[in-house]
Amino acid sequence: GQLASLLRSSLDHESSRLVPLHEEIRVVRDYLDIERVRFGDRLRYDITIAPDAAQVHVPRLSVQTIVENSVKYAVSPRREGASITITADQENGRARIVVQDDGPGFGGDATLPSGHGLALLQSRLAMVFGERASLRTDGRPGATTVTMDIPRQDGRDRQERQDT
Repeated sequence: GQLASLLRSSLDHESSRLVPLHEEIRVVRDYLDIERVRFGDRLRYDITIAPDAAQVHVPRLSVQTIVENSVKYAVSPRREGASITITADQENGRARIVVQDDGPGFGGDATLPSGHGLALLQSRLAMVFGERASLRTDGRPGATTVTMDIPRQDGRDRQERQDT
């Protein structure tokens, strides 16, 4: 059932390119539960979404892309695995989604190579939100943090635009 849900979400071309964060998090949970079958206790995760952030619209599979990156580079290569923490909050009309892992991290230049999942996500954010959104990576030994900062996009926004 979880695999079917994940596939449905990735193949759903007729729906909006933006989805409520709570739907994106459902896909992320399905993905992590599937990966947990593969990695067992090596994959640990915690998800905390503030209630006011749950309705914010994000690009489809954006958070899943970041989490998949953590699984690939933090959990998979290490015998002890890694922990992934996902948090989201909303303040002053902006949403901040943070994915952090305690994997090996990376040092030096944090430039994302062309074709890398995070580089592609950065391009998608620019197409949807222009300069109003950002994707930041912070890597150091023992931790990687990816922060997606976007303007609030939910039903209230659309209603406010229609009323003006």
